[in-house]
Amino acid sequence: MRCDEPRLIHALRLPAGQPVTVRPVCPQDSDALQAYVRALSPDARYKRFFGPLRELPPAELDRVIHLHHRNRLALIAEARLDGASIVIGEARYALAPDRLNCELAVSVADGWRGKGLGTLLLGDVERRARSLGARHLVGDVLRTNEAMQALARNAGFAMADGPGDAKLVRIVKDLGRPARTALPCEVSAASGLAQAA
Repeated sequence: MRCDEPRLIHALRLPAGQPVTVRPVCPQDSDALQAYVRALSPDARYKRFFGPLRELPPAELDRVIHLHHRNRLALIAEARLDGASIVIGEARYALAPDRLNCELAVSVADGWRGKGLGTLLLGDVERRARSLGARHLVGDVLRTNEAMQALARNAGFAMADGPGDAKLVRIVKDLGRPARTALPCEVSAASGLAQAA
């Protein structure tokens, strides 16, 4: 699977009108992805990766930039700022071997929080998980990460105890229920915006 397949690239729009492209991470994104992680606040990195780190370890970075499988994908959200594309968020998903659960993780750059990007990323991953036939979308969140829990609740996730770790809450969305209608700020997949961004 190629990371630049048009069907995997989604052009979205934030509620304020800012266009955003969500696409798979490619090997040439190595520096941009690492810069994104480094630019997150220490608190944001801790909440995303469940521990103190300054950047992705080399082996993890290499794994992420080569994660091009239909059932497992690393995504970045990009916006244009002063004529250049910048990474403003990232998401990953992995379909379990039983194909029932799809695990997700999401982060948003500090300066882009509260603008609707987290909601769009959750919705994008949900659509991808549904297309793979998953029955549940699940993720683990630190109990102290109240912002992510609120975002998940607003997106229709339920909360459960984390598996074997009292520090974690598991967010779960039943994908057997009908999908909600598209947000007014969403644009259909792979429009001209995907090539422009």
